[in-house]
Formats: sequence, structure tokens, C-alpha cells
Amino acid sequence: MEGREPRKRIQADRPMLAAIADPMEFKKNKSSDKAREVTKINERITVNLWFDKHYIDRHQLGDDNGKRDGIDYDTVKNLVLQSVKHLLVYSACLPNFIFLNHEGIGNRERAIRIVCQQNNELGMLNVTIEAHFKSLREYEITVITAMCIDDFRVGDNQCAIEIISDDSSILKRMVNKKFVEISSI
Repeated sequence: MEGREPRKRIQADRPMLAAIADPMEFKKNKSSDKAREVTKINERITVNLWFDKHYIDRHQLGDDNGKRDGIDYDTVKNLVLQSVKHLLVYSACLPNFIFLNHEGIGNRERAIRIVCQQNNELGMLNVTIEAHFKSLREYEITVITAMCIDDFRVGDNQCAIEIISDDSSILKRMVNKKFVEISSI
């Protein structure tokens, strides 16, 4: 077959088209090798953050040892809001960990309080909070006190969460005056 033109070759430098996503495709997820995503829901929760008078007095006036450094409103607020995300994960994953108080559930003499901790340039920031369930999408959290000291007294059997970074934390419990790590993210 002489006289025939050679076949044209596909140019390799032409951009490839992006693959078209198939909404009916079966993919691997955490539970199955073949599953189809049906929907994504972005739930929102409301955190009502309150400052107890004790904390406000310590922040504004100090105590017998003078004004407390490192417990300004924004720093404390940021630590608490960051801690809530981690605490929700721990409470969902650990069967015996509860940080939300709820009227009518459980017979407790005293409300559960958690100490939120984070290292900074002044030492360990310790913020004691009390969290209450209000509705499925609303929680009320009150900052009881805050101190930026390394030897903050945590009560026996009380839990503390130390925030390492946005995605990393350690949940621990005080047992016989020593912290015992419960879990970490």
C-alpha cells in the first residue's frame, strides 16, 4: 500500500482532560470496600461561653499574690473553644468519659468540671470549665477559673485535657496526685 500517508501520532504535550466524577461510583470507606456516598451534612453546634465572676475578678483584680498574667479573655476563650472539639471526640470514643453535665441524667452531688491546659511562654495555662448540655445543637460552657502556673491543683479523679496543637491533645485523669493518660489524639 504505497502512497498512503503515515498515520498521525497523538501529541504527548496536549493537556489531558480531568476525569469526570461518577456520583454512582462505589468506593472504599471506613466500613466497606464498596459503598456509595449519598450525602454530606455539615452540622453546626452553638457554644454559649460564659465567664464566672470568680474568673473575671481574678483576671481584673488578681488575688493575694497579685494580678494573674496570661489569662486574658481571648487566650482563655481560644483554649476553651479548641478544647471543646477535642472533648466531643473523646466523649464519643471513650465509653466512660463524660464532660457534659445534663439535668436528670446521673445522680451526681457535684457537677463535672474539666481543666483545659496548654503550654505557652508563661508556663502552663490552666482553665477550669463546667459544660452543660442544653439541646442537640447547643452547649453552655462556663469558665470557672484560670491560672497560668505549672503547679495548678487538679482534684483527685478530675480530668484534664492538654491541647498540643489544633489536631493533637492528651486526655488525662488525676489519680493519687499523679496524672494518668487516658487517651490521645
